[in-house]
Amino acid sequence: MGEFPGLPIGRLTLDSQLRIAEVDGVFAQVFGVGNELVGRAFDDLVSDRDPRGAVALAGALTRYRGGIVDLPLVIHAGGQDRVVRVRLLQIDGRFVAYVEPGDVEGTQTYELALTKQRWNGVLQRSDEGIVLLDQTGTIVLHNARFFELMSFRTAHGVSLTETALQRRELRKLLSPDFGRVADMIAQLASGVVEETVVRVDVDGRTLEFEGRTLRMLLRGNVETLVLVRDISEQQQIAARDALISTDLEQAARFQAALLARAQVPPGLELDITYRPLHRVGGDVYDVSLLLDGTTRLFIGDATGHGITAALSTMLIMNQWDAIKHSLGSPSAVLATLNDRVTHTYRKLSVMFTAAVVDISRDRRSIKYACGGHPSPLACMGGKVTELGEGGTVLGAAPDQDYPQWSFKTDDWTWLMMITDGISDARDANGDLFGEERIATVALEAMERGRGINASVMARVDSHLDMQAAGDDMTILTVRPVGRQ
Repeated sequence: MGEFPGLPIGRLTLDSQLRIAEVDGVFAQVFGVGNELVGRAFDDLVSDRDPRGAVALAGALTRYRGGIVDLPLVIHAGGQDRVVRVRLLQIDGRFVAYVEPGDVEGTQTYELALTKQRWNGVLQRSDEGIVLLDQTGTIVLHNARFFELMSFRTAHGVSLTETALQRRELRKLLSPDFGRVADMIAQLASGVVEETVVRVDVDGRTLEFEGRTLRMLLRGNVETLVLVRDISEQQQIAARDALISTDLEQAARFQAALLARAQVPPGLELDITYRPLHRVGGDVYDVSLLLDGTTRLFIGDATGHGITAALSTMLIMNQWDAIKHSLGSPSAVLATLNDRVTHTYRKLSVMFTAAVVDISRDRRSIKYACGGHPSPLACMGGKVTELGEGGTVLGAAPDQDYPQWSFKTDDWTWLMMITDGISDARDANGDLFGEERIATVALEAMERGRGINASVMARVDSHLDMQAAGDDMTILTVRPVGRQ
């Protein structure tokens, strides 16, 4: 029994103009037709009772990019309307339509093919207002959401019901406030545009109208589809986001100005890289020159990231500025900073890791202290050494002691301080970038005469390999002038 023995699936072969070129025996038998269909446009088979099906077929053929088009339709064949399932596919550049009756209980497509269910189940429950217009702009179908959004119940001072909209010309129902919508419908009907969007402010709301002409390949315009959305809340959110964005830009500029105060001490070169995770970040750094000629390096990382961490950095730097020129040791400076932050902001839970490095005036003596922060890295004699680390985070509790280390050398070429966003960067497999990779990349960069920070950041980005970074990243590298 045709291509599908035992199944009532008929086949129609279409020519390049989508006209019926051949009717197979199964289709003729099941639907009671003969060769009189040959030469007719395939879309002419769609019954006038199924305008939604005609729209769906037109859209599917217009957007066809291969594969199978599977649609429930009502077709008029053999003098009667029949619910069918149509599957269209292209073979050797020509469409073939497989048509299966769906109006017999127990067939494969019985439930799927009920067009009334398609309308009630999808369009009527849509959050968007939907209206279909014929070529004259007359309402063919609409859903309840459209009636609600357009406030037709009280339009023009007359109480309308939903059924009263049927077969009415939409433009005549629109008040002057909707003039742009009327123009849009006219443009779509005349073919000036095929898709367009307009917005209307009315009664304290903003409604967005998206109009689209649905075109059958052979018969031209079939219907105009108009979608209506209330975007008032979206606009309020957008306005709020724009305000927040402006504030964040200002905060980012303020934070950048705060960090840009780092002094360039005589006899040393600085290379500073600062990359916040968001517009503002929780990393801080500072370079200052003490009265005895000591260069003091400071780096910190506030808990978290984003706006909260950025606000914490403002408070941290406020307290740091008050003590950073103290001639006390790095350990004493960290202890003082911890006490000031803990007492001043005890209700705000400002916690952070930090490290301080003091480089003597003659560049031969280096002292440093850490408070829960990654250890500094120093290159001496062509090898990279991780300096000591330890101590507790700052801001958690007062009266804390911070470990301190020191060394003397004439043979150091650079010293690097980082935040853990660098070492803790994870690739897709969860592997950390780590201090060992940092040291390797830094040595390679030095040997090739390239920038250390730029080389490390490039390798971190390669390690992430399109994965999003998980934290702010900061590198502060210092080296004696003239040492390569």
